Amino acid sequence: MSRNFLFGFLLLFVFSGMAQKKVNEYKYVIVPDSYLFLEDKDAYQLNSLTKFLFNKYGFEAFIQSDDFPKDLSNNGCKALHADVKEESGIFQTKLIVELKDCNNKVIYVSEQGKSREKDYKTAYHEALRNAFLGIEKLNYKYIGDAKVLASDNSQENKKLPARPTKVKEEVKVDQVDSNKNTILYQLNDMYLVFEAREYGYEVFAKEDALISIGKAFKSSNNKSYILKTNDLSGHGFFDSYGNFILERVNPATNKLVKDILARQ
Repeated sequence: MSRNFLFGFLLLFVFSGMAQKKVNEYKYVIVPDSYLFLEDKDAYQLNSLTKFLFNKYGFEAFIQSDDFPKDLSNNGCKALHADVKEESGIFQTKLIVELKDCNNKVIYVSEQGKSREKDYKTAYHEALRNAFLGIEKLNYKYIGDAKVLASDNSQENKKLPARPTKVKEEVKVDQVDSNKNTILYQLNDMYLVFEAREYGYEVFAKEDALISIGKAFKSSNNKSYILKTNDLSGHGFFDSYGNFILERVNPATNKLVKDILARQ
């Protein structure tokens, strides 16, 4: 029994460490206006309490209906999406907190928070606070977005899933403009390079070297492209000035966003 207990403890320790690294990659948390098991908007002030607790433990949290900062409005993948689920029994109120990324992939699930209180609001609040005890232990600290992480040369950081995976160190930045097979674009403070391929373009982030972040596939009409990258995915086309016009859905707001990648 002692070996099984030790093995289970080691697994819990490893998984907790992995969850902490993943959570630390995200700058924001978005809390819904309501939870499915309650339906009413901010019922028992549980959504407001969720936002409060995330902020208490170092996160920057927003309710779905709040005004978002500009970088989050432009890129919903900077945020994790929180959900609270009820797993209550006859005599106990039980809640768990779940965090998903913009692709609906579960990043973290808390342990059950429990309460034996009979009053609904008191029970929900106590159970939620108890569920957040595990989140408190994560010691969350934002460590930067995928582009920042990609510039880190440590082997540990290179294994993080949210980061670009392929680095072409042999292609130097100063070669970009003179290469007829490449096109340089700027989007806000980010520089992207489109490199011609049979299927369309390989897309790179421009740093000290070019870091592959996705692909642009030519559609059947040969006039538009399907762009698939870590953070920018949607349909786009080249305008008469050579800019790339991208239309995508912001997962944070579920609204259509038009990005203009300005040719340099």
